[in-house]
Amino acid sequence: MRTRRRPSTPILLAGWLFADLLLGLTIIMLGAQAPPPAPAQPLAGESTGAPTPTPSPCATRIGGVRAKPVKVSFRVSPSADDSALAVQVKRKLLRYKKHLAGRHAGMVLTFGADGGSGEGVRLATRVNTALGKAYPKIFGTAATRNFHDLSAPSGSISMEIYFVSDGCAPTPKN
Repeated sequence: MRTRRRPSTPILLAGWLFADLLLGLTIIMLGAQAPPPAPAQPLAGESTGAPTPTPSPCATRIGGVRAKPVKVSFRVSPSADDSALAVQVKRKLLRYKKHLAGRHAGMVLTFGADGGSGEGVRLATRVNTALGKAYPKIFGTAATRNFHDLSAPSGSISMEIYFVSDGCAPTPKN
């Protein structure tokens, strides 16, 4: 009986090396491409038939999530049912009314404490669900992440609320 000889490790790695190099070159080529050309502007005196828009100080509208969060801390009863928890959350957030009014949350990190780590995450999940019900205009579309706080007493909630920013990029000077 004849045994088959297996290829050595360097030969097996050659294919992966080729694939990695090809991926790297693709990324470099995508990054080196020029941006698409700007749309042509009509010459002076030519009319496009469309009304002329009023000049705006903004070249483009930009939005994103602010880098600095609003931090909120309060205590709830972990044994409360979902409707009672929603009432507690709504009442506790009234203290932060001036920070929340007229804004939209983009991302909310919630740290809950309730015994073991699984229970703290479960409490944070319930609080985030209650947030969406209590303040749907502020938290309805926010991305939420649930964590456990090992150092806090049971029923403690700490939140980092990252609000959506809306601004403008100034028009370029000629």
